[in-house]
Amino acid sequence: MTPLPLESFLVDLPWSDNLRHVLRVTADRDNVKAITAHRKEGKLTAQAWTRLPRQWPDEVEALWVRPRPGRSKTMQAVDLVLKDGLTVYAAAKKIGVNQSAVHRAIQRRDDREICPCCGQVVRDGYAVKIPRSRSVFS
Repeated sequence: MTPLPLESFLVDLPWSDNLRHVLRVTADRDNVKAITAHRKEGKLTAQAWTRLPRQWPDEVEALWVRPRPGRSKTMQAVDLVLKDGLTVYAAAKKIGVNQSAVHRAIQRRDDREICPCCGQVVRDGYAVKIPRSRSVFS
């Protein structure tokens, strides 16, 4: 099962408007790590997870997992621009940051070393230290 972005999870699945709102509010809570969609007796239901399981239940139909912590909202918007092709305006609006912050972050990247972990510019006098790999489910 491949995790969906939050917008796809909320819009592409046939949630009622009320449940879609509740799921959006739930996804904003800091302690919620994932939300899964299940089909029970023909109805689509959701379950919020505060801890990620080692293995997802078989009945999971769709899944949203909170992005890795440590990425600022601005850097998430920069990723949407550089990797997904969104405009700066669209990415800033989707993430909820000021578009000027996204423009500045993109301009700072020009001809500079970029940290592979966080995607930010490595400042002068600092070196990149790559951490050991971590499991998504730990």
